[in-house]
Amino acid sequence: MGSGVGGKTFWVVGLARSGCAAGRLLRRHGAVVIGIDDAEDAAVRRRWESEGLTDLAPEAFDEIHAGGGWPMPAPHAVVISPGVRPDHPRLRSLDPGLEVIGELELAARFCRARLVAITGTNGKSTTTEWTARLLEGAGLRAEAVGNLGRPLALVADELGPADVAVVEVSSFQLETTRLFAPEVGAVLNLAPDHLDRYPDLAAYYAAKRILPGLIPGTGSFVAWTGCPEALSWPTRGRRMSFGDRDQGADAYLSEGKMRCRWRGEEISLVPVGDLSLQSPPNLLNAQAAVAIGLGLGIEPERLAPGLRDYRGLAHRHQPVGALDGVEFIDDSKATNVHAVCAGLRGYPRPVVLIAGGSGKGEDFSALAEVMQSVVHVVLIGEEGPRIGEALEGVVPLSRAGTLEEAVGLAAGIARGRERAVVLLSPACASFDMFANYRARGAAFASAARSLGAVMIE
Repeated sequence: MGSGVGGKTFWVVGLARSGCAAGRLLRRHGAVVIGIDDAEDAAVRRRWESEGLTDLAPEAFDEIHAGGGWPMPAPHAVVISPGVRPDHPRLRSLDPGLEVIGELELAARFCRARLVAITGTNGKSTTTEWTARLLEGAGLRAEAVGNLGRPLALVADELGPADVAVVEVSSFQLETTRLFAPEVGAVLNLAPDHLDRYPDLAAYYAAKRILPGLIPGTGSFVAWTGCPEALSWPTRGRRMSFGDRDQGADAYLSEGKMRCRWRGEEISLVPVGDLSLQSPPNLLNAQAAVAIGLGLGIEPERLAPGLRDYRGLAHRHQPVGALDGVEFIDDSKATNVHAVCAGLRGYPRPVVLIAGGSGKGEDFSALAEVMQSVVHVVLIGEEGPRIGEALEGVVPLSRAGTLEEAVGLAAGIARGRERAVVLLSPACASFDMFANYRARGAAFASAARSLGAVMIE
């Protein structure tokens, strides 16, 4: 596609971040872009305002058709956003020969940079950002883009062959790839998620399985040693892993140090105590980032500075306040059971957990297996009762009508326990009470502040 789009008409379906970025990219290269969204025009414009897109959107489209009206005649091709299902009824009614691709696929066709793709159920955003910071510390220009909120299409044609685009890739985006061929692809982990979109777990995993098949023979496929499904998936690339040293991992923790295998040698990078992020999930994210860097051929010693310096992303095990010896930690991004389990397993401090929200079709029973450090659970939201059923008799439970009430209740329970933590790690989406997980995390921090907590920047 690339430079050959001039004068051709494209439909962009789904007018949020990805759609606006795709439209602007196409128009910069001379295409005529028609934006389409099932939401009404007023709702689309409110979305642009809430997501900070009011400046970008006018540059993205020649025409807009909102409210379910689709134009005629048919375009040269259709670009869909991740939130638009490939089996949307209007897409199924199009000529089967009409190309329908996603924003990621479109952007990759304009991108000359080296590509890294990171997927999995949890840890994608942190690992994507951390990998980019490792590469920057090694002297490369690296951009963290993709499903974390900054579409690849925003920068695709600005990057040169020596640059690296580190792309967080969702299962939805993988469904619409064709020519996307990352030099390194990583699957961090697999657990039930998005069962409100997929008919079953096998379908969700099948979407993730697309990634290793996209990697060329000159590339590398990185997987976690604790994920046998991903380790077994076919790929033309070189196989690499992170996690368990005894299972041959290329990046791992051993004897209190981050280590790696490089050209037949075992090399120590930094003491574990020097890593900038210390929670159990982030220790795995760090190992994944190192393995990805090695997959790109970066010498280990050049990766070490970024392991010490990266400060992490908001709403992912982020300390936001302290009061009377109690620390408040925002893990609002933990929107599924696996994320909560990964964060709690082996937690070194007593935890008062706030959990609940809107559901995604998950089974909460696995939470009962990771309550060893949890002294109390405060339940909120639509799914609070179901989580309570899974934890009944395992840990003391309370219920709260609002997040603010939950924070106050949790703080009272935690007070007096040495080094206690009030942890917002919901295992659910936020849409019953908040616009998104970011708004939920901000409300958590605000509630802690209203109690008198000293905020941690």
